[in-house]
Amino acid sequence: MTLAKPALVNEEARVPSLEYVGRSALRFEDLRLTAGEGGFMDDLPAHANIHYASIVRSPYAHAKIKGIDASSAMKEPGVRAVLTPSDFRRIVDPLPLVIRSPIKYYPFAYEKVRYVGEPVAVVVARDRFTAEDAASLVEVEYEPLPVVVDSFDAMSKDSAVLHEELGTNLVWSKTFNFGDPEKAFAEADHVASVEAKINGYTVPPLEPFGVMASYEKSSGILTEWCNFIGPFTLFYIITRALKLSEDRFRVIVPKDNGGSFGTKLAIYPYMALIGATAMLSGLPVKWIETRSENFIASTRAATRNSKFELAIARDGTFTGLRVSVVDDVGAYPRSPEPGHLLKALSNIVGPYKIKHVAIEARYVVTNTVPTSPIRAFGRPHLCVPLEKVVAKAARELHLDPVELRLRNFVSREEFPYRTPTGGLYDSGNYAGSMAKLLKLIDIERTQAEIAEARRNGRMVGLGISVGIEPSVSNMAYLDVALSKDERSNSKTFLPHSGAQHSASVKMEPSGSVTVQVDSCPQGQGHETVAAQIVASLLGVKPEDVRVIAGVDTHKDAWSVATGTYASRFGSVGISAIYTAGMKVRGKLLRAGSRMLGVPEQDLDVGRGSIFVKGNPSKSISVRRIAGSIHWNPIGVLPDEQDQNLFGASTFNVQTIGPATQNDEVNSSATYGLVATAVVVEVSGETGETKILKYASVHDPGNAINPSIIRQLCEGGANQGVAHALFQELGYNEEGQPVSTNFGDYYVPTSENTIFPVFGSEPSPSPFTPLGTKGVSEGDNMTAPAAVLIAIEDATSIVVDEVPATPEKIWRKLRSLPDHYINRSARRPTPS
Repeated sequence: MTLAKPALVNEEARVPSLEYVGRSALRFEDLRLTAGEGGFMDDLPAHANIHYASIVRSPYAHAKIKGIDASSAMKEPGVRAVLTPSDFRRIVDPLPLVIRSPIKYYPFAYEKVRYVGEPVAVVVARDRFTAEDAASLVEVEYEPLPVVVDSFDAMSKDSAVLHEELGTNLVWSKTFNFGDPEKAFAEADHVASVEAKINGYTVPPLEPFGVMASYEKSSGILTEWCNFIGPFTLFYIITRALKLSEDRFRVIVPKDNGGSFGTKLAIYPYMALIGATAMLSGLPVKWIETRSENFIASTRAATRNSKFELAIARDGTFTGLRVSVVDDVGAYPRSPEPGHLLKALSNIVGPYKIKHVAIEARYVVTNTVPTSPIRAFGRPHLCVPLEKVVAKAARELHLDPVELRLRNFVSREEFPYRTPTGGLYDSGNYAGSMAKLLKLIDIERTQAEIAEARRNGRMVGLGISVGIEPSVSNMAYLDVALSKDERSNSKTFLPHSGAQHSASVKMEPSGSVTVQVDSCPQGQGHETVAAQIVASLLGVKPEDVRVIAGVDTHKDAWSVATGTYASRFGSVGISAIYTAGMKVRGKLLRAGSRMLGVPEQDLDVGRGSIFVKGNPSKSISVRRIAGSIHWNPIGVLPDEQDQNLFGASTFNVQTIGPATQNDEVNSSATYGLVATAVVVEVSGETGETKILKYASVHDPGNAINPSIIRQLCEGGANQGVAHALFQELGYNEEGQPVSTNFGDYYVPTSENTIFPVFGSEPSPSPFTPLGTKGVSEGDNMTAPAAVLIAIEDATSIVVDEVPATPEKIWRKLRSLPDHYINRSARRPTPS
């Protein structure tokens, strides 16, 4: 199999003028949310007989479960049930894993616990407080076992083994070779090399996990209300675990979701657990996660130790990339792992024309909470070592780091550009983005200010990083986890690909419009953007468009790709809304043509009317046409098969297909570039790093609402800086989490928020009708890289770990000569 040639969506000739597109309109959602009228998980109307669940969690990182005594808990007034692993095992199978392994991953501990916080039992009571009190009375007898929390210790032959059925803590490994990397490195004139560690971290949402489940015995239907965000590929993992057919499992996602940043993908084990609780107890059950539960037992990003080597020709051309990664994915290789590597496989070369790539990947389990996607899934893990090795190569070759990047960027004329690993970059102007970044940061003035600061004994430095921002996951990347033999078996293997999104548009007799989208927004402004597009297409005002977001799997159109993740709304979500709206627009124009007696091609839509081009006085109101079609469809649309004002569309980018037998995969649908520059000052006394300047340039394709893009990118920049400097979900040697609340885990507040300077270098995608791309995750990957490079520039120490906390920097500074702490003019060269 070979990768498909690019299929361009060239609709420039028929894309109408869109009046409200490209405007920074105020968000429609904000009034409802600021007035306290949002519809979040805990706001849902309670079931008439609702009960509450509290989860008994393991205090040990690794221990055998010798016995569970729930007798004291059951004596508490109001307690209805205490369910233990032996109860759940009657109806629950292991949750399927992407990685083919004998490991059994249940949504509860079975026979032994493998991380602090793992569910051991569930108490069901008439109210939440009784459930929590009773949970503290459940007595569990544990036999502690040796603990392992370090990736390399986990691979030691003397290490404690988490899963005896596997016999090792190495759960997946694979090598990849694209092109001829061995030759590239053998012939290289120079090889630069760096090692880097990304520690586990999370992005705490305002609203933690929540699930409400009700089981109807007569129909066998389990209904769950939850703040799940998709992808609904995980829907099938739950149905298989609960032994339900898909028509017997109904999921309803509220219209509002208090943030996720990817973390709520990890709710699916709790959907299985609380669903099983409702089925076994015969009661409708509600569970709302506490903040401490969210920190210790929900999810985190993988911890990665990596080595990146760059082969370079004499003229500075990058010829080869060699990558070695060890990812710690917690106690279980929870789906969609090994996604931290494979999701970024297609763009692992970044924006550079590197033709030859070798990858060695190893995935291990440790006694820590399992991982899942976090905003910019796996991309800080890629961007930090890749940009650091480029910066190091520039130092070693005595070249300007910007010039070295420019020499190796994919040029504007080469798009669509196929990477050696299978990615298909749709469009870009990388050199233009870099030029705009240097202008934003006022590079000459900034360099002069840095030089002056250094003369005054201050440690100030500049860091620049660039990264590819992919959007819209292609499900095919998961198949690369399998061997070629497994994928070649046509009887047992079904190829996966695609990332479709559905939408419907309906115009009422009054001319008002209802739009249904299958996204689960978490504050991104989907309603506003959808209204802007549809209002432009149908000639109405945005406030006349009502947008319904959320998912009900028994009522709405949805697919396995449904959800809000991987910035997919900006590409396929907008495209589905646009193509559905165009169907309704076409009917309006055909009806207007009949009613005005003017050929359809001579008509246009706008300001509430269908009018003749060049003669707007000859018109008919959209409301008049809508009423006529609803009341007299045969008279107005006699030749139409569907005599209505309804349009539905499922849009899928045609350039994403299955993986090849050579492990090439286009794992995303669109690709932008983010270029970031950071100026920092480091305190020699405390090791604290202060952000002095932050600038970033993005490629959103065609922007529908620039202000929304800016808001999202500001959040990403602040998250990226916080991750770079402070955020780590750490564990001690006993496997106890040391970051269990906001006192231990730093999150930016209004007092210390940075205010970046943003620029845009739009490069419309040829693969989406409106040229849009996904946007807003880029700074989460480029900020950590830029900050680390800036700290190294300021101090000349080697910073090889994220986060670069004040303590770590202080200890490294203490290893330098005393005179250097006060910033002498002479600066050591980093090792």
